[in-house]
Amino acid sequence: MIVSIAGLSLCSSSGHAQESAPPPKSGAEKKKPPAAPAGEKAPEPKPVEKTAPPATPLPGPEKLLNGGNFWDHWKYISEEEKQANPNVTWKVVSGGADQPSVLVCTGKPYGYIRTQKIYENFQFSLEWMYPNDPNANSGILLFTTEPDKVWPKAFQVQLHRPEAGYVFPTPGSGAKSANKLSPTMPLDLPLGKWHKCVLTCRSGNISVMINGVKLGEVTGCDPSKGAIALQSEGSEIHFRKLVVEVLAPEPAVQPKEPVAQQKPDKS
Repeated sequence: MIVSIAGLSLCSSSGHAQESAPPPKSGAEKKKPPAAPAGEKAPEPKPVEKTAPPATPLPGPEKLLNGGNFWDHWKYISEEEKQANPNVTWKVVSGGADQPSVLVCTGKPYGYIRTQKIYENFQFSLEWMYPNDPNANSGILLFTTEPDKVWPKAFQVQLHRPEAGYVFPTPGSGAKSANKLSPTMPLDLPLGKWHKCVLTCRSGNISVMINGVKLGEVTGCDPSKGAIALQSEGSEIHFRKLVVEVLAPEPAVQPKEPVAQQKPDKS
């Protein structure tokens, strides 16, 4: 007869006590890595790789002349001490059947409208037309900063017919490259026809394209962010298809590692 007492098995025939089998080891204990041999350093655990957070998606193209209240997008600035009526100088009219709306600027008084938003990395495109003046003048201001005055600190893209695409800084602005970008040849911009301007601004650089022709770029602009503005400069001008799209900044240029110089063989 065998009697079990407190983990001991007593055998009545022999009188010897026998210990019961030890409990099995847990799975965690079984998977312990073997200890490093004496005198050797145990291997260091592998670092946990950190994953970068997902990039914030960029907003899509934004129409700045899309019906509704035009002045929700723009602010009016005039050179006159008593502000003129902005709805007389700037007015939105129908472009006709199946045509986009048109922003008509009378050109008087001198001044500008600027976006309520501030932009840094973006592409701005529009179409413009002079209806009748062969020497008509206007322009687009980029990186426009306060205070609001005529004229503000900014970079101007000229829309003056003989010099369309010419870029220059207003007082207080500057660039690392040549401040002025001059077209190599006059563009053929007939009156009464629509012409397209595309301006790409990234990391303080301005690239100018008119009617599909890239005229060049100005780099290292200061300021490098601000509002977008349209000028009223004495001539009637029409605008349409005003679209701005926010862009990602240009990737930073990684410095190149120095190349090790090979020592001359003295043998």
